[in-house]
Amino acid sequence: MKKKVNPDPSGTAAPERAASPIWARPERLRRERPALSREQIVRVALALADAEGIDAISIRRIAAVLEVSAMALYWYVERKEDVLDLMIDAVYGEDSVSQPVPADWRSHLQEIAVQTRAMMHRHPWFASLIGHRAVLGPNALKQTDYLLGIVSQLGFDMTTSMSILAMFNAYIVGFVLGEMGEVEAQRRTGLNKEQWQQQMVPYMQEQVIASGRYPHLARYLAESEERPSDEMFIFGLTRLLEGIATYAVTSNSSHER
Repeated sequence: MKKKVNPDPSGTAAPERAASPIWARPERLRRERPALSREQIVRVALALADAEGIDAISIRRIAAVLEVSAMALYWYVERKEDVLDLMIDAVYGEDSVSQPVPADWRSHLQEIAVQTRAMMHRHPWFASLIGHRAVLGPNALKQTDYLLGIVSQLGFDMTTSMSILAMFNAYIVGFVLGEMGEVEAQRRTGLNKEQWQQQMVPYMQEQVIASGRYPHLARYLAESEERPSDEMFIFGLTRLLEGIATYAVTSNSSHER
């Protein structure tokens, strides 16, 4: 009787492997050609997503770029979600963290926020993928642990420190998603922000300002000056960090009583 060959040298059933995080599954080496690696797969996936958007990512598309069959890729990843997880973690690894944790927590958090926003602009698909579930790749865990170390300098308990870190991350992601929305609107309409605003002038003058129904918006349109996006980001970030600093002082003072 011919001996049955186990296609999975790890000895782990495919459904069980796929249910575990990709980083908990050792990369399987393949002697036959083509011999690939997860790193090669992720490199191609990143290039596709950066150029064409996250919808361009599929096992078949990546395989076509690598000039291999889709089945060849399934030796290294079990599903598309594995590729997305690996992509996210690869992006988290682009910016190195300082060691040891700097004592000036406020200026350092601002620096990290600016770097993170720049990273999200390099990878416009990134902000829309994170935030739904915890990211558990080694680079993401390293960054989260590092940021938690910065926030914990303020004397909060770990629950409060993680809540503040979540708020910090939410500000960056939310701001960038707004910027990405403007980019998508330009792609969809063919108009840049200034061109779109010019088209809306008659409507805003008649329906908002002259109608009298929106007095605060009318005053805003009459008195405000539009700030550049970079300036708006720093303005909001500064207010956020000021709030954290004030909360740290009041919280620590109450604990000392």
